[in-house]
Amino acid sequence: MPAPPRRILLASTNNAKLGKLWWLLDGLGLELLVPDESNSLPQPREDGPSHIANAERKAIEASRALGLAAIASDGGLVIPVLGDRWHSLYTGRFAGSGATDQERLDALLELMQHYEGQRRSAHWTEAVALADRGYLLGSWEAESPPGLLDRRYDKIVPGFWGFSVWRLPQFGKRYPDLTPEELDQLDDHWSRLREQVRGYFVEHQGPHIERTQKTPR
Repeated sequence: MPAPPRRILLASTNNAKLGKLWWLLDGLGLELLVPDESNSLPQPREDGPSHIANAERKAIEASRALGLAAIASDGGLVIPVLGDRWHSLYTGRFAGSGATDQERLDALLELMQHYEGQRRSAHWTEAVALADRGYLLGSWEAESPPGLLDRRYDKIVPGFWGFSVWRLPQFGKRYPDLTPEELDQLDDHWSRLREQVRGYFVEHQGPHIERTQKTPR
């Protein structure tokens, strides 16, 4: 069984997403790289049939273009009550490709204005893929438990604008305000992805992975 790569590019230009990808792999003794002038990312189309297909395309194209391993993700907000008027695959683009986060939030709240209570239920789905020089090594997907969409927002969460109005009623908090302990209780989707991705490295390298930590640039 071939050993997994030791140098991995975090294939995102979203600072919030970079932080999540870093957290997935932190402590495994890997050399984690972030995009800069010397390793700028290609911009693949995000028109696949699923989040996992989009994540795989991003990872494969980035790893092929830059000649090293890359990890990428794709996710979106699932809002069942909106039916055909909403699809998680277009979470970032439903208000137009050039829309600001504020414009996206305002458009979403307008779509939801006539719904009350549990009809405002929503959850998040996220997929992660790892590729090396154009070859897919693995991909994983997880869904969050359901929350409710607020009717207003007081601040915008950079990089994950949907979290600005996504509240977990069992804690009485928006998702970004949850503590690490509350996220563990929630069975958070990013926590499950972290277990799955790290499990891949443990399986391929054995249980005694070097525990080191690097500070992101």
